[in-house]
Amino acid sequence: MRLEHEVVQDLYPLYIENDLRPSVKTAVEDHLKVCEACKHFYETGETTIHVNDIEEPTVSQSLDEKIILKMKLNRLRLISVVLAAIIFSMILTNYINEREKMFMAVSDYYVAIENSPVMFDSIKNKEQKDLMYIEQAFHRLFEGVMELEEYMNFIESKFTDSTTFHLSLNTQRLNSMVQVMKTRYDQGRWSETDEAAFQALKKYFKEQEEITSVEYWKTHHGYSSYLHMLDVKKMDKFYENVNLLSYSYTRFHKMPDQIKPMKESELKKRIADALNMDRDEIELEKESPVNALYLYRFENKNGFGGDIDAVTGQITNYVGDTGPLTDGPVMDQEEAEKKARYYLEKMYGKDINLEVVSLGFNFNSSANDSRYKIYSFKAVPKVQGYSLYTPFETETYLNLNARNGELESFDHSRHVPSFESLNQVHFSSTFDLTVKKQSVIIYSALTGNFELVYMEPVLENFEDGKFISAKTGLEEKIYFEE
Repeated sequence: MRLEHEVVQDLYPLYIENDLRPSVKTAVEDHLKVCEACKHFYETGETTIHVNDIEEPTVSQSLDEKIILKMKLNRLRLISVVLAAIIFSMILTNYINEREKMFMAVSDYYVAIENSPVMFDSIKNKEQKDLMYIEQAFHRLFEGVMELEEYMNFIESKFTDSTTFHLSLNTQRLNSMVQVMKTRYDQGRWSETDEAAFQALKKYFKEQEEITSVEYWKTHHGYSSYLHMLDVKKMDKFYENVNLLSYSYTRFHKMPDQIKPMKESELKKRIADALNMDRDEIELEKESPVNALYLYRFENKNGFGGDIDAVTGQITNYVGDTGPLTDGPVMDQEEAEKKARYYLEKMYGKDINLEVVSLGFNFNSSANDSRYKIYSFKAVPKVQGYSLYTPFETETYLNLNARNGELESFDHSRHVPSFESLNQVHFSSTFDLTVKKQSVIIYSALTGNFELVYMEPVLENFEDGKFISAKTGLEEKIYFEE
């Protein structure tokens, strides 16, 4: 019988008392003969364990690697948490700084708009001649929007992009509007349309002031301000109203609800009739109102086209396909002029009296290829012997392929909405002015109609706005498309 160390040592008391069975006692004595530790214990009663007798636990190499990997992962997690905390702190700090800049921008915007309704009263003050401070207020409003957009967060910017006018105000047209109002009031020509436009303008600015005051309060209301988003959709309604008002008033001397754009089907018919296109092949795309109100871009299946005004139905420009360049013969001047008149009649109808002025070959254009030849013409409307005047040589131009007579390009004067009503106007001159005055027709910003005026044939008088009505002797202002 073979006994273990622990068993032999546990049997020590029974061995001393001689209470072990003979077979067990013999096994204990056999063990003592070979085990010094147990023999020493039986002789002295003290336990002696040799280091060599202790079995060391064995640990697998894979367990060591797992422990080391876990320690590395824990360390990486700690580093990640620290970095995330640092990044979050930086983002939060930057967000807070940007929102605080936004709060200041809202304050500046509020200051720019809060006094606007009151300052419009100077339009009806004949003693107040200079409206420069109103123009400065419009400019501050423009700068205020630029500052707001600079500090908008991602969500606010997305909302702004989805609005109709993107918080954009045509300040030049608005300046023209208040100047026209001022002139008409001072001249005693104030009408119901003027009063309606005047009251609407004050109303829109007052409403925007109220909207902005709410935004000001919400952005200056403690910690909750940092979570507030500007209501840009509500703010953009102001820009829609004012842009439509300034457009209708300065261009036609009408209110916005009196402007009736044509349907797309009617626009396609006008394009097809004027340019000999297949109506079914014409594609229309409305331009952004920020760039041009009521303007459509049109193209045919070959990608050639231009723009058409949906209010007047006037094609404002066109670029066509006249075929490949050739060395064929050039048509004579008389034949080219007949072609030009043909296209102009298609554009404007036969009732409009247009003087066709030849500008020779390749006017205001150049090409490296000598085969490129176009006849250039200028169309000048005339009524009762008077010519229509437009500023800065922005007249109506037409270019024809000199070899086949096809219409290459066309540009309608951008300062005259349409010629359609020109033949319906009867001009009379009852105000006698001295010599050296030239009588011309202008499209008036004061009346939204064609007017016969006297002007000196020198540039500085145009810059000073020296157009005098031949009927009343009062100053007229020529319409200028912004």
